[in-house]
Amino acid sequence: MALVHGHGTITLAVVATAVWWLLVTIGVIGGAALLRTPDGNPVDRYGVPNGLTALRGYACVPVLFIGTLTLPGRLGLALWGSIGGSVGLLDAVDGFIARRYGPVTVLGKAMDPFGDAIYFVVGAIGSWALGILPLWLAVLIVVRYSGPVLLTPIVLLTGRRPELVYTVWGRRNTLFTGIVIFALYWVRLFSGPVDIVALIIAIPTLVPTALLHFVALFERVAASPRAR
Repeated sequence: MALVHGHGTITLAVVATAVWWLLVTIGVIGGAALLRTPDGNPVDRYGVPNGLTALRGYACVPVLFIGTLTLPGRLGLALWGSIGGSVGLLDAVDGFIARRYGPVTVLGKAMDPFGDAIYFVVGAIGSWALGILPLWLAVLIVVRYSGPVLLTPIVLLTGRRPELVYTVWGRRNTLFTGIVIFALYWVRLFSGPVDIVALIIAIPTLVPTALLHFVALFERVAASPRAR
């Protein structure tokens, strides 16, 4: 992609990708202490589900380049749908494999929502850059997914220890977000009225579920125990 875009982009792409991959690797290795089942039994491997979650994390910066680099013709849209969409589907695959074949680990339950947050933020930015999402919808998705991640350190500093897993409304919002982006991608591909369709399908689905997700998070924090 950097070669197609131009020689001057290669260094930036290589450095940004290498630094990001290093950070993801440090996070995965540092999370080894959480390789245990929810009831406390130790697990001696990362497993396929955690590997797929990590793979989604590794793909964030390359996928971001797909959305933001100026590419000839409709190459950007084609790569976004084929590569970005395929990586996004790993979110459903890793959860299915964990529940069906295992292992279900504390690490996986913590990594999955954080992986979703980063990937959907990247997806919102890239989709806006490609004209798939209007600006207001991209901002809504970024706030919905980055807000809990940014607030988590503050909550932990207060001494609260809420469970770092999905809420029911968070799962529903994630499902609706994927459907909305998928639908608007096809509208954009056929040069349809993206702004109008976004108003029709996103406001009744993403806005209320995002609000209910944040309410559930605040209730979880309020009910969580304090660290000794």
